Amino acid sequence: MLWNNYNTYRLAAFGPRIDQIITGYLSAPSNDMYGCSAVKNITQKNWIAVLERGQCSFLQKVQAMQESGAIAVVVGDRHFNGWVTMYAPGDTSNIHIPSVFVAQYQYKSLLNLLVQKNNSLLIEITGDDLLAWPLLDMLLIVVLSPAVMMLFIYLTWQLRQRQHKQNDMAPSQFVAKLPTYIFRREKVIDTDHMDCAICLEDYSDGEQLRVLPLPYL
Repeated sequence: MLWNNYNTYRLAAFGPRIDQIITGYLSAPSNDMYGCSAVKNITQKNWIAVLERGQCSFLQKVQAMQESGAIAVVVGDRHFNGWVTMYAPGDTSNIHIPSVFVAQYQYKSLLNLLVQKNNSLLIEITGDDLLAWPLLDMLLIVVLSPAVMMLFIYLTWQLRQRQHKQNDMAPSQFVAKLPTYIFRREKVIDTDHMDCAICLEDYSDGEQLRVLPLPYL
């Protein structure tokens, strides 16, 4: 019997990707359903280990089954009906077989089929292409990536605007040394040209003005 689990698993974050279909006979270790230690006296070739979550790390499970000769590992949770991403800290370059995580109903279904077929259940694990990614992960990538990029561009623009503004401002020491005088309207001879061409407001009588080092003043 062939059991196809296309788009119903979550690939581990360590180990190789699944570029091609993996086909093998499913096998559950009789001495340790958690697969925390290597299995001896396995005569079946091209077999895929099915293990229960718990008792040891995901990395330890895959390492033990790799040493036992498995071509892939399927880990399931008997109590939790959902997918998790199997992580492993540190260097995992010694892992050469892929591993996937299945939900509770899939895990129990595999075990039941394995018993019904007298431990002769042929399964295939399809490639982990983009369509096999979890919906939540896809939404995070599609929605958050443009938002993060726009935020980065906006913050960069704000920083450059602030730097340009600071560069255009004269140092306070320089401004403090500029000469000043008190504006007196009665002393102005040419009243037609007493407005400042670059000022936003007219001069007020008695106002203290700073003399800018401009050639037309």
